[in-house]
Amino acid sequence: MPLRVRLIALIGSVLLVSLACGSVLVAWRAAHSVRTELRAALDVGTKTIHNGLDELVASGDRANELRRLVATFNGNRHVRAALLDARDQPVAVSRLLVPTDPAPGWFRVLIGAELGAVRVPVSLDGGDGSVIVLQTDPINEIGEVWAESRDAVLVLAGFALLSALLTCAVVGRALRPIEDLSNAFQRIGKGNYYGRVSENGPPELTRLASGFNLMTQQLAAAATQNRRLNERLLTLQAEERAELARDLHDEIGPLLFAVDMTAATIERLAGSDRIDAIPTQVGAIHDAVGRMQRHVRVILERLRPLRAIGLAVAIGRLAAFWRSRRPDISFIVAVTVEEDRIGDDLKETIYRIVQEGVSNAIRHGKPTRVEIAVALAGDDGVRVQVADDGIGMSGDGAADRDPAQLGLVGMRERVMAMAGSLSIQRGGNGRGLALVAWLPCASSLQLQNMVGTE
Repeated sequence: MPLRVRLIALIGSVLLVSLACGSVLVAWRAAHSVRTELRAALDVGTKTIHNGLDELVASGDRANELRRLVATFNGNRHVRAALLDARDQPVAVSRLLVPTDPAPGWFRVLIGAELGAVRVPVSLDGGDGSVIVLQTDPINEIGEVWAESRDAVLVLAGFALLSALLTCAVVGRALRPIEDLSNAFQRIGKGNYYGRVSENGPPELTRLASGFNLMTQQLAAAATQNRRLNERLLTLQAEERAELARDLHDEIGPLLFAVDMTAATIERLAGSDRIDAIPTQVGAIHDAVGRMQRHVRVILERLRPLRAIGLAVAIGRLAAFWRSRRPDISFIVAVTVEEDRIGDDLKETIYRIVQEGVSNAIRHGKPTRVEIAVALAGDDGVRVQVADDGIGMSGDGAADRDPAQLGLVGMRERVMAMAGSLSIQRGGNGRGLALVAWLPCASSLQLQNMVGTE
C-alpha cells in the first residue's frame, strides 16, 4: 500500500474515532440534560399539585376544582397530569405540548430518560379515593436536545471532513518530493545518472533532495570517468596490438622470408653438385631463427605481468625497447623505490604512467633526452616523474604540444582511482615538459586488502 494511502487512512481513522467519541459524548450529555430537566419539571409539578390541593380545602365545588387543577398542566412541555378515580379510571387528563420538531425514534430510544410516575392522593374531607398522577414525557425535551446534538455532530463531521481534505492536500504536497525521488531512483536503476529533483518542500526532504542531486552528480562523473577509462583501455589495447603487429611485420616477417628463401636455396643446392655450400645456408637459417627468438623474447617481456619481473626491470625494459627504436633519444632511468612497500596495483599504475608519459614525449615532444624517476615521497607516497627536453607547450617558437593529445584524461583518471594527484610542469632549464604524479602507498595497500578480502 502506498505511503500516502497509509497516512490518509491512519489520519482518517483517527478522525472517525474522534467523531464517534464526540457523538457518544454529545448523546451522554443530552441524556443527562433530559433527565435533569424532567426531574426538575416533575418536582415543580408535584409542588404545584400540593399547593392546589391546599387551596381546595375551602372550596365547595371540589370535583370541578380538581379538573381545573389538572387543566393547569395543559401545554406543559414535560409533565402530563391525570385525575384518577378510586378505580384508577381517568377522570381528567391534561394535554401535553405537541413538539414542532420531534426527534427520530432511534434517538428517543437512545436517550431513554423515562422517570417513574408520581401519585398524589386527594386527601380532602369526604375524599373518595381519587388520586392525581404526574407522568413525565421527554418527547419535547428530547426534541430540543436532538436539534442541539444534531448541530453539534454536524459541526464535528464538518470539521472532520475539512481536516481530512486538508490532510489529503498537505500529505500529497509533502510526499510529492518523495515520489519524485522514487522515480529518480528508478531512473538511476536504469543507468540514467543525469536526472535531478527539485529541492523544495519541508527542510528534511529538501536536504534529502540536495543529497540525492549531489549523489547523481558524483554517479554521473563516475560513469563518465568509467566510460573514458574504458575508451582509453580500448585505445591502449589497439595501440599495443598495432605495435605488436608492427614488430611482427617489421622484424619477424623479413626473417621468416629470409628463412624461407634460404630453405629454397638449400633445396636447389641439394639437387646440384654444390652440396658443399649447404652448411653456409644452414648457418644463415640458424642466425635468422636466433634473431627471431630474441625479438619474440622482447615482445614476451613487454607482455609479461609486473609481478613476475618487478617494476624496475619492467621500466628498464621499456626504456630499452624505445632505445632500440629511437637511438637518437637518450633515456635516463632512476627507480629507487622499495618495491616491497607498494602493492601490485600501485606498481601497475606507476608503470602505465611511465609508459604513457614516455610515449607522449616521444610522439609529440620531439625530445633528445627523456628522464624517468620513481622514488618514495616521504613515508606514505611515491613520486613518479617523466621529463623531456622537447618543444614543450609554449615559448619555444615551435609548434606547441596540444594538451588534448597528451593522454592526460586517461592518466588523470587512473591516478584519481588511486587517490593520487597528477600535474604537468615545465621541464628542466625551461625546456620540455615534466609529467609528475604522486600516489599514496596506503591507497594501494587498502586496495590490495579489499581485493584480498573479497
